Amino acid sequence: MNHRILPDLLYFTAKEFPQHGIGFIQPDKSIIFVTYPELLEKSLRILNGLQEQGMQAGDRMILSLETSQETITSIWACFLGGMIPVLLQPPLSFSDYNPAGVKAEKVFHILENPYVIISHRHYSNWVQSRIPKSNLVNVSQLEKGSGIPVIPDINSEDPALIQFSSGSTGDPKGVILTHRNILSNVLDIIDGIRLTPEDVSVSWMPLYHDMGLIGFHITPTLVGCQQYFIDPVDFVKNPSLWLDNLSEKRCNITGCPNFGQALVNRYVGRKKNPDWDFSSVRVIFNGAEPISTSVMREFTSNLSEFGLRSVSMFPAYGLAEATLAVTFAPLEKEAEVIRFQRIPLIRDGFALPAEADDDNVIELVNLGNHLTNCTIRIIGDDGNEVPQGSIGSVHVQGDNVSSGYYKNNEATLQTFSDGWLHTGDLGFIFNGNLFIMGRLKDVIFINGINFYAHDLESIALALEGIIPGKLVITAYFDEKEGRDKLLVFLVGSDNETTRILFARIKMHLMQTLGLNADTCIPIRSNDIPRTSSGKIQRYKMVNRFLQGEFTVVKL
Repeated sequence: MNHRILPDLLYFTAKEFPQHGIGFIQPDKSIIFVTYPELLEKSLRILNGLQEQGMQAGDRMILSLETSQETITSIWACFLGGMIPVLLQPPLSFSDYNPAGVKAEKVFHILENPYVIISHRHYSNWVQSRIPKSNLVNVSQLEKGSGIPVIPDINSEDPALIQFSSGSTGDPKGVILTHRNILSNVLDIIDGIRLTPEDVSVSWMPLYHDMGLIGFHITPTLVGCQQYFIDPVDFVKNPSLWLDNLSEKRCNITGCPNFGQALVNRYVGRKKNPDWDFSSVRVIFNGAEPISTSVMREFTSNLSEFGLRSVSMFPAYGLAEATLAVTFAPLEKEAEVIRFQRIPLIRDGFALPAEADDDNVIELVNLGNHLTNCTIRIIGDDGNEVPQGSIGSVHVQGDNVSSGYYKNNEATLQTFSDGWLHTGDLGFIFNGNLFIMGRLKDVIFINGINFYAHDLESIALALEGIIPGKLVITAYFDEKEGRDKLLVFLVGSDNETTRILFARIKMHLMQTLGLNADTCIPIRSNDIPRTSSGKIQRYKMVNRFLQGEFTVVKL
């Protein structure tokens, strides 16, 4: 398999594995199956339709489509025609309160007047936007032509895809990925999980996120696996769609970060299918957001009675700027959780394993070692590499790393230098493996000590009655007092039950860490903004608080 560009991959797989392909699982559990030769044929028809409307190699194309089937055929049309796709979540509306609509209009502006390929059912939504109707292309019209498309010459260093980063700490930035970037990372992923044509993957991850598109579509396509897709909205409504198909399809490879695991935990607490058999699953990718050890343990325990092996849980670390994956935990080994002494870690920035009887600890998941074609280093505040065990900024270098952001020189210069990507994550190397503390912008500095937002949440979640996904802890800088002040958000009404929970959280943080939770705020579930991968956008919650949009509880 000497693939130079992405179209090589689809031509090869359609020829070598003509009976394999992609199953699109519908809400009623029926499956629309498309073989790889059929995918190639459909994508070429769509490419012809795009070219008949005047689009050509090098054009930027926003794809904002309702179903996985529409998305996959359209993206291959773009790859085959040398067009540069950008996948975005379909907005339900274009009000100022709809994050997907706001992001779509921002991306349209950044891309400077691109075409927008949309689903027929969403057309009425898009005409309400500030995007000209002349730029909107109805995907249902693109397969109607009968001509033969022009296949351009494409170079491995040409842009293949622009991934708009999740935006957990600010406005989205367009990560430019070349064919070489993508294929390098895909080959590393295949090697890292020992993927074969006999494997079966099942995914509910959105295709507008790198794990969904690159991890669960492009990677299996290169190998010729059977792959199955559940649209994310259908998974959220009915997690059994995923669970049933893991069992029925004898799935080997899947993925489920915190958000999905928490959803499944709640679901299996109410309903279980005695016929589930998850013994075939050998890899469950767990990444995209800081891994919750408590959620992971509950998930593994819940599904173990149906044959899920604990060694299938597969922690990983990556980011859009590195295509997808940077480190993998050891394959076929139980996810390793190490207890580190809290005080040396948060006060001195140095990792020391805790004794068995030490309760004042931080539990972190081993994210493993770097993949073959990339490397990592940890850099201190002075710009030099730090010793193993010391916390610093995580930097990544390799063939999978982007050269920069689309039309954003300032952000490119801040993030990329001398071939190294500055990830914005803080972490350390211990026994040769990567451990992540959190995002640099989520560090809370109080009393001369760095605290990490998701660690504070983990401490609070130890209390009975606090539900994962319903609590957010962050901070803001109080200009008058000249210090960071904690904000505790909790899903619930301003009633006695919620006030008691707030009081218990305040007392627990004070007794455990000596921290005062300055402000407690009851919120609704949909007040917690998240990226496409499930990361909490804490900065948006801080901004809303500073603008007076929340009601503060007086304890």
